[in-house]
Parts: sequence; C-alpha cells; structure tokens
Amino acid sequence: MSLTTRRTTHRLSIDAPEDVIFGLLREAAHWPYLDGLTVYAERVSGDDSIHELRISIVANGSLSSSYCRRVFDADRHRAQFRQLDVEAPFHALRGEWEIHRADGQSLVTLSHEYELDAGADVEELAERVNRNIDEFSRRELEALRLSSERLAQLLQQHSAGREA
Repeated sequence: MSLTTRRTTHRLSIDAPEDVIFGLLREAAHWPYLDGLTVYAERVSGDDSIHELRISIVANGSLSSSYCRRVFDADRHRAQFRQLDVEAPFHALRGEWEIHRADGQSLVTLSHEYELDAGADVEELAERVNRNIDEFSRRELEALRLSSERLAQLLQQHSAGREA
C-alpha cells in the first residue's frame, strides 16, 4: 500500500502573552466559544500534560465527532495532536500548535500533517483536504486571536484596577 504524506503550515501574530494563548488552547471546554466549528469538546482521559478529547464539529454542513490525543509542553508553549479515529482515505492526521514571541507579539504556528492512500485521484483529494484545512486553520487562528487579545486586555485591566 502506497501512502502520500502532506503538510500544511499556518501562522498568525497575536497581541497577547504566550501563556494566555496556550491556556485557551489547552482548555478544550472553551473551543465551542472560540472557533465557530466546534460544538462540543470533552476531555475523556488523561491529565493536563497528555490527554484524549472527544470533539464534535460542524463542517461542510454536517456534524462529525472524533477522538484526539494531545501532548503539551507548557515550557515551550507547544501542543501536539493526533486524531485517533481516522477513516479512509486517511491513514494519519496529526499536527502541532507552537507559540513564541516575535516583534513584541506572540507568533502562533498551526501545522498539520496527514497521510492519504495513494490512489488515482490522490492529487485531487489532497487539494480538497488542503482547502478544508486551510479554511478551518484560518478560522481557528482568527478566533484564537480575537479571544486571546480580548482576554489579555481584560486581565490587564483587572491587574491595573488592583494596583490602583
């Protein structure tokens, strides 16, 4: 069996501290309020450093659910994920969130890697998958930006109010 592996990378600068952004990513219960795709997310096992989630999203007009394993490196502001219940034509779907400071802001990188059956229409299928990942990643990053910046402002205002 021949497999085709593809990778995508999306980046966005966010005017918020890395810890704020990482905290929103780590706490999946916030996701239904973040990205507009997720309607339900629940940690089903594990702890704050490694856990599995059940996630339900609405994509392309239909509801789908999946299980995902996430591994966190809080010191480096990184989170790896892997979908556990992939279906054909996928053999694997995984990726990573990475956050670091750049030019006074936090640069958030979201990468995906997936493997497909290498069939006659693999190029057409890969293009369709890339379009979906591109659309979803842009939506997720923008929603994360808005939520992180809003939360950072609230935390800053709260902190300033306590100092006054």
